[in-house]
Amino acid sequence: MDKKTKGAWILSQSKSLDLVTGEGAARLENISYSGKIGRLYNLIRRNMPDAISPTINKDAVLRACQLNGIDRSTRETGLKILKDMGRIDVSGDGSVCVLGANSTAVLEVTAEIFASSSPTTDEEAVLELSNKVSERPVARIEAEEYIGDSFKIRKDSLSNLVDLCKLSAIIDEEKDRDKSILFNSNTFRDGSYARKTYLIIQGLPKSDAATLSEIQERLAKEGALHESTVEDVIGADLFRRLLSVGFFDRLEVSNSDESVGYITSPNDFQRFGRPFEEDPIDDAKALLASLTYGRTRSTYLRGSITMPDALLSALIDGREIGKNGVKAIGEDYHELEARQVVKVTKRSNDRYTMKLLKKDVGELALSIIRGTGAAQGALLLGGVAASGFRGPHDVRTSIRPKNTANDKKFVAEALDRLRSEG
Repeated sequence: MDKKTKGAWILSQSKSLDLVTGEGAARLENISYSGKIGRLYNLIRRNMPDAISPTINKDAVLRACQLNGIDRSTRETGLKILKDMGRIDVSGDGSVCVLGANSTAVLEVTAEIFASSSPTTDEEAVLELSNKVSERPVARIEAEEYIGDSFKIRKDSLSNLVDLCKLSAIIDEEKDRDKSILFNSNTFRDGSYARKTYLIIQGLPKSDAATLSEIQERLAKEGALHESTVEDVIGADLFRRLLSVGFFDRLEVSNSDESVGYITSPNDFQRFGRPFEEDPIDDAKALLASLTYGRTRSTYLRGSITMPDALLSALIDGREIGKNGVKAIGEDYHELEARQVVKVTKRSNDRYTMKLLKKDVGELALSIIRGTGAAQGALLLGGVAASGFRGPHDVRTSIRPKNTANDKKFVAEALDRLRSEG
C-alpha cells in the first residue's frame, strides 16, 4: 500500500476510533494517535495563492481543535511533532506558521507519523483488510485467513480483531444464513462502478431495475437529486437497501429545524481521480453541500448563489467573496469554518465576507460541479441557515442498524454477487 493511500485510511479510521474506548481503543491506539495528528495538520494547513506560509494565531488553532475533537494532549504533542518534521513553525506566543501544505502532504505526514509510532501487526492488518474489502466484498472466513497468513496473527485473535473493526465502523459485516461478508463504505469507489452497478441491477426484478436505471440516468445528467425524489421513484425499501450497501452517497445538510439529504453517485468523485485519497474526511463534500444550500434555498435578500462555478473559481483564485458583506455568508458556512476550509470575516452588523483557505479542496469541488453539476442538486430545507453536515459514511452506518430481515437479505445477496464476480 502506498503512503498516500495508507494515510487516507489512517485519517478515516481515526475518526471512527474517536468513539471507541477500553481494550479496543488500546489495540488500535497508533491509528488513532497518528490520525488525530494528521487531522490537526489538515485543520491548520493553508493552501492559498497569496499566502505560501500563512500564520495562524494561538486562539484560532485552539478554537479549530475544540470544534473538531482534537484534545489538548493531541494538540500540544501534534504541534511539536509537526514542528520537528519541518512542517510548521511555532512562535513564542503560540502562533503557528504552516510551511505550505496540500492534501497529499497531509496524507504523507499521517503515514509517516504512523510508521514512526511502532505500529503493531494488528494495526497494519486492519489497514490492509480495509483496503482489500474496499476493492470488493470478502467472505469473513476468507478475510481472516488472508490477514492471518499475511501478518502471522494467531487464529484465536483474528475473530476479535474483525469484531473490533465492526465495533468501530471501520469495516461492516452482513450476515444471511450461511453468508457472512465484510465490506465498507468504499465498495463503489474503486473505478469499477459501472460493472458493480450492472451486478446490482442483475439481481433486481425488472420493475426495480427499470426505476433504478431511470435514477442512474437522472444522476448522470443532474449530478444530485433530493432524497425524496429518489425514494419516490425506486420505492422506500429499495432506496434504504441501496444506501445500506453503499450504492448511493447521501450527503446531509442540517439547520436548527431539520436535516435533509440529497443523493449523489460515488462515481462522481471517482471520475476525477482517487476520491478516497483526495477527500478522506469529506471537506470537499461539505463545501459542495453548503454551496448547494446557498444556491437552492437562500433568498436574494440573504445572498443566494446563482453561479456556483463562478463563485468557486473566484474563491480558488484567492479572492474574498461578498464585496461589502453578505448576510448569508455569516450564517450558512459554520461547518466549513469549523473545518478550516474557509475564513469568514464580519464587516458590519450582519454583513460578512468569505475567503477559501484550502485551494485544493475548492478545486476538487469545482471538478465535480463542472463534471456533473452536483452542486445544483435540490435541497428542500426551509429558510433557516444551514449549520451542519454529515458525509456518506456516517449516514450509511446510521441506517444499517435499522435494517429489516428482508433488507439484510438483499444486502447480503448483493454483496455476494459483487464478491463472487469481482
